Amino acid sequence: MKLKRLGIIAALLLLIALPTLAQDSTTITWLSLGWPVDDVIAEFEAQNPDINVEAEQVGFNDLFAQIQVRLGARSSVPDVISVDVPLVSAYAFRNWLLPLDPVFTGDEVEDWLPAAVDAGSYEGTLYAAPVSTSTQLLFYNSGCFDRAGLMPPGADDRLTWEEIADIAQQMTFDDDGDGTPDVWGFIWEQMVRIYQLQALPESLGGAAIGEDGLTVDGVINSQAWIDAFTYYYNMFNVWNAAPQGEEFWPADIFETGNICMFVGGPWNIPRFANNADLDIEWGVSRHPYFADGEPATPTGSWHIGVNANTENRDAATRFVHWLSTGEGAEMWWRDGSGDFPAQQSVLALFATEAEFDALPMSYMRTAADEATVNPRPRAVTVGFLEYEQILQNIFQDIRNGADVEESLNLAVQRIESEMAKYR
Repeated sequence: MKLKRLGIIAALLLLIALPTLAQDSTTITWLSLGWPVDDVIAEFEAQNPDINVEAEQVGFNDLFAQIQVRLGARSSVPDVISVDVPLVSAYAFRNWLLPLDPVFTGDEVEDWLPAAVDAGSYEGTLYAAPVSTSTQLLFYNSGCFDRAGLMPPGADDRLTWEEIADIAQQMTFDDDGDGTPDVWGFIWEQMVRIYQLQALPESLGGAAIGEDGLTVDGVINSQAWIDAFTYYYNMFNVWNAAPQGEEFWPADIFETGNICMFVGGPWNIPRFANNADLDIEWGVSRHPYFADGEPATPTGSWHIGVNANTENRDAATRFVHWLSTGEGAEMWWRDGSGDFPAQQSVLALFATEAEFDALPMSYMRTAADEATVNPRPRAVTVGFLEYEQILQNIFQDIRNGADVEESLNLAVQRIESEMAKYR
């Protein structure tokens, strides 16, 4: 009888405790790409035992589609989303993201790269916290320079686009004489993407979009854009130093020795450094610029934001804060995305960590410095998706022989038409 009574008491105590236990633990969902997140989440949960993080990982295009559908329907899930930074304005405009200014101290904000803060803000309010940034470099095959009798640049050299054009033509080789090069002189890694190509007109003093974030007439058909994309056109159609056709990933062709130079991201440094089968000697120098202009280097990467309709605001903002500052930010760089950190304190580690003392990983120090100078984020506009897609199609047309001025004017007509719904 006594044992039965004790059992009843224990059951009653458990029933009383269950609501308390449930209240002590909050589960949030994080919608992101397929990064290796398990160790990062485990560390956050160890430091925050009252929060569980469930990662919902999808592909690149699916991420944008799911954000559109789920946040557009005012769903409370996911609680946290990874945000491609040029879309911050569009999401904030639609009231899909929670304002984050109260979450961070002034020192934490100052630790982020200024360009990353600006890109994560809309109308002066922070809506997405920077977790990563990016920059671009010139990668080259040293053997191509030897073959052409040229001296390759040093890590801190910055060639002009005019020099790139001259060198690329000298390093385009038709080995079998069939009229099609077997080795191409140059290409852009993201050959039709505004992320990488915007730096061309900006080096010549051009802007990405009008001050209102909606106007492109007089901007993307300005002389700076015409001159910049005439250069781009010539690389593919006049100098024949870069291949036309469908898009491909230049790093793959670079590794086989069939491209001599390409502008690409620092993620290629560990890729090439760790490729034991790579049979070329390669090097890195800084991002090119036009001789009559100024250096302009692409930047911008992934931020993280909180669903404005989350039912777990405290837990979601605590996770976002941890991942974008201090220890969490460093761990995300080392064990998560592997992308360049957006925090200046973490970027500084490239100068002190022994793994970056010797070539080729010391090229990461060049990249870390390049990320802090001349950074140019993509256009800040609520219509970025439309802006980007139209320009991508136009760049592909120019790459394959379409008239530059006519193409840019066509882009103006199409983008202005799309932007009308935001005015």
